Amino acid sequence: MRKFLVLPFMLFPFMSFADGGATSGIQPYPEYVANYLKTLITVSCEQTLKGDSKSEDVLIKQATQGMQKDTESYATIHNAIVFGSLMGKNLKKGKTITEDKTVIDSCGGGTTYVTTKKDFMKIAVAPLVNPEQLQAADGESKKDVSNDHIYRTTAKALAELYDANEVAADDEIGGRKVEITGTVQEIAKNFTNDVIVRLESGNRFLPVMLSMEDSEKSKASKLKKGQKIVITCEKMQLFVRAPSGSNCTFN
Repeated sequence: MRKFLVLPFMLFPFMSFADGGATSGIQPYPEYVANYLKTLITVSCEQTLKGDSKSEDVLIKQATQGMQKDTESYATIHNAIVFGSLMGKNLKKGKTITEDKTVIDSCGGGTTYVTTKKDFMKIAVAPLVNPEQLQAADGESKKDVSNDHIYRTTAKALAELYDANEVAADDEIGGRKVEITGTVQEIAKNFTNDVIVRLESGNRFLPVMLSMEDSEKSKASKLKKGQKIVITCEKMQLFVRAPSGSNCTFN
């Protein structure tokens, strides 16, 4: 097992162009862009672990198709993929331990660790969006910040959190109520006739499953697939590889 300080290594490729504005080639929504960068890092890492020596070049070509090479957007995408590849090469040698004693033993875990660090959004995403959009995103995130009683997140972020490390996910939530914002994938009932709302997680086979209180049945009957909603659950756990909430109510 080796010690490896991930954060400075992660941030270095992005620092030189953090002051840039938006260019073409990426949908200009900070949350979308941040999730896209996470995906690129993880995929690049996983392909490297599989031993595909050409995966880095192929992925860069696919992800930057139609983009100009001398733009900051291109550089950000390129560097995210290169970082993922380097992380994969390091993981091939074994687990890594960060300066704050976090053990990283998977691509998903490594990506989650570096992308949840302070200022990742501003440093890595800034070159891909215009200043007004980034400022708006900052404002929204401050409104939706978690507190001592409620852990606020999105369905996709919750799924990623549990996928990276179930123990760490439970520790981060810390027994608090969980408020989830997401898109309805399905409205159904389980074998005990409880209403189950499934939210899109990025994996259609493993949606976030939320068991609603009986008092919410009338509201659930009016839901439509694709509708964006906010639900708060008393308890959250991993069940059959997907986050599962109980005693949930609509906000």
